[in-house]
Amino acid sequence: MSFFRYKKIGKQEYAYEITAHWDKATKSSKQKSRYMGVVVDKKKKIFERRAQRKDAERFILDYGDSFVIQKFLEQSGFAKLLENVFGNETQTLQALITYRLCYGSAMMYAKPWLEGNYAQLQYPQADLSSQRLSEFFKRFSDEGKQQTFFREYIPTLSTGDSGIIIDGTSLPNQIHIPLTAWGLCGEEIDKQARFLLVVDEKSKSPLYFRTLPGNIVDVSTLSNTIKELKQYGVKKAFTFLDAGFFSEGNIKEMYDEGMHFLTRLPAQRVLYKELVAAHAKSLESGPNIVRMGERGLFVKQVETTLFGKKAFAYLVMDPKRKGREVNRLIVQNGDEAEKNAADLEYALSTRGLMILVSSFPAPKSDVVETYYLRQVVEMMFGFSKDDLGLLPLRVHSEDALRGFLFVQFLTLIAFTQLKQKLGVKYTIEDVLVRMRNLKCKVYPNDLIVSELTKKQREIVEKLGIIVPKTTGI
Repeated sequence: MSFFRYKKIGKQEYAYEITAHWDKATKSSKQKSRYMGVVVDKKKKIFERRAQRKDAERFILDYGDSFVIQKFLEQSGFAKLLENVFGNETQTLQALITYRLCYGSAMMYAKPWLEGNYAQLQYPQADLSSQRLSEFFKRFSDEGKQQTFFREYIPTLSTGDSGIIIDGTSLPNQIHIPLTAWGLCGEEIDKQARFLLVVDEKSKSPLYFRTLPGNIVDVSTLSNTIKELKQYGVKKAFTFLDAGFFSEGNIKEMYDEGMHFLTRLPAQRVLYKELVAAHAKSLESGPNIVRMGERGLFVKQVETTLFGKKAFAYLVMDPKRKGREVNRLIVQNGDEAEKNAADLEYALSTRGLMILVSSFPAPKSDVVETYYLRQVVEMMFGFSKDDLGLLPLRVHSEDALRGFLFVQFLTLIAFTQLKQKLGVKYTIEDVLVRMRNLKCKVYPNDLIVSELTKKQREIVEKLGIIVPKTTGI
């Protein structure tokens, strides 16, 4: 069975014959696209190959950015995974991921972007009009569709010999849906949803995500997150958590499940105050010196208990940070020092100090660096909000929001993989802006690519991508 799809580029309209077929390998329905030519009479299905015309019109498209993204996703295997899972919707999905990587702007600009970019030829079946995207996001909110993806994706990362990092962030919005609720956002109360991200410690790649109402605090989300991950075969030995996840229930459950963890002990806890009173004065001494790169620290390991279970505490003092915080404390409280001597003495003993707790003994030289793996998650939240335009949220229903965040998660995977491949020399923004300047001229049956600049050649060589001088349509 076949039908015709039409694309309007500039003043000209083009026809493609779309034929459906069954792919035995993937056990899914696929579509093939064949270029028919310029539309002469749409009702009578009369088309003309532009090669037949001596005065064939030509146009120019942005080429390098979408070409590089497509080839990289093919090399990484991510494009094939998306095709296996999403079938006929893959072209719209990949066009959307490409748009989010290239611009990260509002969805209302996706269609105009596609009309001026080579992606329209890469993904001829993609429809990025506002109405179709709204329907697309609602379909991608389907829990079954997301579970199918995670069953295929997670085993490609989960090796069983490293840990997982779990953290959450607020997504402030004014959408009138049950998912949006009043909650703490920084130091203010705001209407928000919560986005919980799980990252694989070894590959530093996004592994899983959950979308939660804004009034659910972090400590109550850990248990279900771990249970959901187990459904996909994730049975990691180590979990790295922020202090927001520290609670009696969470700690006891991790002990019961045999899951080792490392987290920061909140300063409000009685144990924190007991450890400060017992060990802070002896912390700054020779045996506790630890070097971490260019930073010098004092780290003292102490055996302790957490809710009746054997644990280990690590008092970590950063001398540089302590100096800044002590100076600030003196400036703020110096005039009242004699009146509040006891409180001030305790405050001084905690300046520059953090206490980590774990269910397993770790070398003092490694424990701080291990904990700061959490910064990987913070960095990814930064990518999502700043580089990929996660905020402000502009959808208008809960289904659309869940689908949008799922697509955002898929885009974050592509972003992370590309960033890891590029290394520290290039930023993704720099790469895509430079590659966008590589244009192509489209003729009736051919596409001719402009000459590469020196920087563009360096980028494609870094990525191991060959840019053709010409290609058929």
